[in-house]
Amino acid sequence: MIDTMNIKIESDFRFSVVSIQYSATGELSISLSSDVFPNSTRYQYSASLGSGQAEEKPAISLLEYTKSYAASASIKPQTKDTYRLMCRHLEAYGDTTIEKVSTAYLQDFIQYLQSQGLMTGTVRLYFQKLACVLHDAYKNGFFDDRILQRVKRPKREQKKRCFLTEKDLKNLTKTKLSDEYNNIQTMFLFSCMTGLRYGDVQGLRWKDVKRNGKHLQLEFHQQKTDTYERLPLCAEAEALLRAQKRSGEYVFKEETNQKVNVVLKRWCKKAKIKKPVSFHSARHTFCVLLLTKDVPIYTVQQLMCHSDIGTTKVYADLLNKTKAKALRKLPSLTLHQ
Repeated sequence: MIDTMNIKIESDFRFSVVSIQYSATGELSISLSSDVFPNSTRYQYSASLGSGQAEEKPAISLLEYTKSYAASASIKPQTKDTYRLMCRHLEAYGDTTIEKVSTAYLQDFIQYLQSQGLMTGTVRLYFQKLACVLHDAYKNGFFDDRILQRVKRPKREQKKRCFLTEKDLKNLTKTKLSDEYNNIQTMFLFSCMTGLRYGDVQGLRWKDVKRNGKHLQLEFHQQKTDTYERLPLCAEAEALLRAQKRSGEYVFKEETNQKVNVVLKRWCKKAKIKKPVSFHSARHTFCVLLLTKDVPIYTVQQLMCHSDIGTTKVYADLLNKTKAKALRKLPSLTLHQ
């Protein structure tokens, strides 16, 4: 008869014992939970007292794991909101344990999201976030990453890129809105002259603005690519910065993306610009303006901070179509003999 048994469990998490059961056949089962996953049984160990061997059997809730992953300090607030919305759909679809996640389960989850009337881009975004969670589970030894690789994801929609011409920009600068919208107007024009995304403009701090000889440049952390970038500024961008009043750490006051886009639509309507403009249109505008000025495409790639030249070439193709459309507007000439 065995009086005592020492069990050592090594893990990155702090565990507490939920229950210990000993069967007549000599099987010892220990259920453990972690403060990281308080609502789910984290591990179950079964050990034979005769052999002393232990077999690990993960029983991890996918929903709980996702919530814990999203609560990480490394996840940005805006991304946390995306995870929160995705978790609602995951809960409605049906939670499972990570060990039971299969290709069929994930494929059906995509179909469920599509059945909810979500746009393809939103379905792709939610699945991308779930894939990040499962990849984290794979790194921790809880999931077979090959399951994820077999899932057929929705194809990316080919969206029409909306951009403004020089004439459009001049019309905007001549169109006055209420002073309460000065911050939004300046943000948008600054993005048109730098190509910065909404998140990078909002996160821009005065300490990111550096002097490079007689001119200014930005040295900042780009959120989307998680890279450190150096971006020289044109004269127009420098003028917009110098006109900004220093009232804190950040160059621009905080604005929600939704409010910004509402104001931009109002601004464009007043300027008689009939285009579906959003804040991201400023980035498209910057790229197209550079290409119309015959800036080499590889230089444009660097200024846009594109990791792939193929992304930049999409704008070049867009510009070629615009040029062809303009040529078709020329009058037809008939030479009379």
